[in-house]
Amino acid sequence: MEVVRFAKAPFYTAPNHEGVTARRLQGGQASSADFAWVGYSEFPPGVTLSLEAGPIGKIYVVTRGALCIDQADGTRHRLGQWDSIFVPANEARAVVNDSGEQADIIVITPAPAK
Repeated sequence: MEVVRFAKAPFYTAPNHEGVTARRLQGGQASSADFAWVGYSEFPPGVTLSLEAGPIGKIYVVTRGALCIDQADGTRHRLGQWDSIFVPANEARAVVNDSGEQADIIVITPAPAK
């Protein structure tokens, strides 16, 4: 078993995530978890991640504040604390913090193929 203390969780930079602070909680450089990566991302007020699709599916769980997840067809999902959303692989989404307050999420993805 491997414990990762939040205070020692390594920071990482996710592509196209300007203004977002991210830490790896499990997998990757944090632990030897080989089936999933778990991250923690902090979105200050006003941060917007542009509409883009990623090659892997992911789950977002809002742990503080509120965020909007926008789909390419214009559908907007407003998520509050403890709400979650599954974003399938290759489905475009934008992440918007228009709440005026800090918002934080846990991000869960499959580990990259070795």
